[in-house]
Amino acid sequence: MKAKKNACASNRLRNQGTGVRIRNTRRKDRKLRLTSRQIGLISILFFIFMGSSIGYVWSNFEGTQIGYDLSRLQERERDLKELHRKLKLELAYLTSPQYLEEASREAGLRPADPEQVILLQ
Repeated sequence: MKAKKNACASNRLRNQGTGVRIRNTRRKDRKLRLTSRQIGLISILFFIFMGSSIGYVWSNFEGTQIGYDLSRLQERERDLKELHRKLKLELAYLTSPQYLEEASREAGLRPADPEQVILLQ
């Protein structure tokens, strides 16, 4: 009787006609097992993903910094152009004959006498 019971139990696990085992696909006790090669591949893909993510964030940060630097340099360029324009006006005023004549009078200078003038040839 015991032998009959075991035969019946093994028949439940095997297909009656072919002798092939039937697998229960709803079984939940099966664990995920990874080989060392799969773990290595997953690790490499993870590091590639993290490296590209860090590179993307870094490039966006650098782009923002370059934008700020460009704005600051453009403002400095405007300031320097304005200073250059003011200095050109001041140079033109300081080298004008009217200013030089007035400044020489205030300093106590007078026109040279004809005998003080030496002509070079």
